[in-house]
Amino acid sequence: MNKKQILSLFYGLSAIYFIAEVIDLNLIENIARVSIPIVVFLFYYFFSPRHHIIPCAILATGLIGDIFLLWHSSTAAKIFLSVFGINHIIYIYVCFSAINNLDLKKLIFSAIPVIILWFIYFNYSIKDIFGGQMGDLYPFIIVYSVILSLFTIFSLVNFFNNEEKVNLYLVIIALCYLVVEIIMAIDNFVSEMFIFDLTKVVARVVGYFFLMRFVTTFKFRFKRLY
Repeated sequence: MNKKQILSLFYGLSAIYFIAEVIDLNLIENIARVSIPIVVFLFYYFFSPRHHIIPCAILATGLIGDIFLLWHSSTAAKIFLSVFGINHIIYIYVCFSAINNLDLKKLIFSAIPVIILWFIYFNYSIKDIFGGQMGDLYPFIIVYSVILSLFTIFSLVNFFNNEEKVNLYLVIIALCYLVVEIIMAIDNFVSEMFIFDLTKVVARVVGYFFLMRFVTTFKFRFKRLY
């Protein structure tokens, strides 16, 4: 397959995903949603000059998380929150490693405990509003939201440290995850809104598009697979 064919497949699946959401075809929507990260992996496999363990781990955890999102159960929710948490920790590691300013790295490292405590306190206040609805998912949601917040912060710090286009991709990916998770929280704990569901689809597609760009253009300084 050439690059044009894989991109056409990506755009086609994205359109099917969006249309299936609009007309409420759950099976088609789920198939398209899980197929998109597979296409992203194919794009990386065929068109990245070198294959590294880190992008493969990012792509694998993203796919596994999306698969477990298909099941609406407490156990599945715990698994996808855990898998996506690992996914975002890998992103944080990539962002931190990409920062060239040693003093900035020291500052970030010393500030991490304060940042984590602040986000725990911030998210703990959510318990007063949605605690009963979260049930035994509450600790998983708290930890995941802290990790996602750190991913967003680290991606922004990395970009402002080095304003290359590839670092902007990381910011966009983080913001897309943030949008999706906020909308999922509204759907699960407040009420479902059609426009929000469409926004969630668009955010997922945009996130995967820039992930596709990121894994094939970022200069990974990590172990090569082959």
